[in-house]
Amino acid sequence: MRNQPTDKFIHIDNLQLHYLEWGNEHTQSMVLLHGIGDNAHIWDHFARNAADHLRIIALDQRGHGFSDWAVPPAYRCEDYVTDLDKLIQALQLTGIILMGHSMGALHATRYVSLQPEKVSTLIHADIEPCPPEWNKKYLLNLYEELPAFYETVDQYVSEIQKNSPYAEQEMLYDIASHALTQGTDGKFRCQFDREVLSHFDHYDLRPYLRDIQCPSLVIRGKESRVMSEQIAREMSYSIPQCSFAEIQKATHPLHTDNPTEFFRVIFNFLDELFIRNQ
Repeated sequence: MRNQPTDKFIHIDNLQLHYLEWGNEHTQSMVLLHGIGDNAHIWDHFARNAADHLRIIALDQRGHGFSDWAVPPAYRCEDYVTDLDKLIQALQLTGIILMGHSMGALHATRYVSLQPEKVSTLIHADIEPCPPEWNKKYLLNLYEELPAFYETVDQYVSEIQKNSPYAEQEMLYDIASHALTQGTDGKFRCQFDREVLSHFDHYDLRPYLRDIQCPSLVIRGKESRVMSEQIAREMSYSIPQCSFAEIQKATHPLHTDNPTEFFRVIFNFLDELFIRNQ
């Protein structure tokens, strides 16, 4: 398969973090941040296509994928944002395009408000800047009720399909292949620290939106229950240079529900910026 990523690791403070890299390091860099419980491979479809144009760096945020778990648990917004900043410093990245989905979008948006000189473009995908209380309660319920293991990969795929109803089966099985590890007992376990669910911050980024000066895009799945259209539009109005878009036939995981349309919308936005800045 074309445009396979390279696995890389970096030590940040007392943690080893894993990231995937695609494309040519001499082109503009795009950093991707996944949502809670996901990992860097959630971006595979997008990155394989985007790598023709950009250097893509997809981070396994702490507690996820092949990155270390924080012991004791340290999963506040500032912990993730500090990791991101040190990654960007270590790789000497400048003028990056920064895109995050869900929890990753909150980290991306907060980072841009703190380090505006390091980011040329922000893409915030499908989460409200101040997630409502039900969102945190939902994650706490997952923390209590998430199965300790799955007997089969099919069982896991059936579970994630409930939240990504439009995703193709092939993509769901690909996601599962990177999300699960099989133990010596033959059972499959999710490859993230479930403590991230119980330590989800009470994020409120609304006071910082005016500080974001780079061109930005707020994007949501048309059928998302996590980010309402009203809040998404209000967020886009609060950021000085911001566009708004919706992905048809998509819920919260808009990049897996409708990956073709997601890619098209993202690159239409980036192409327009390029033309505008010529």
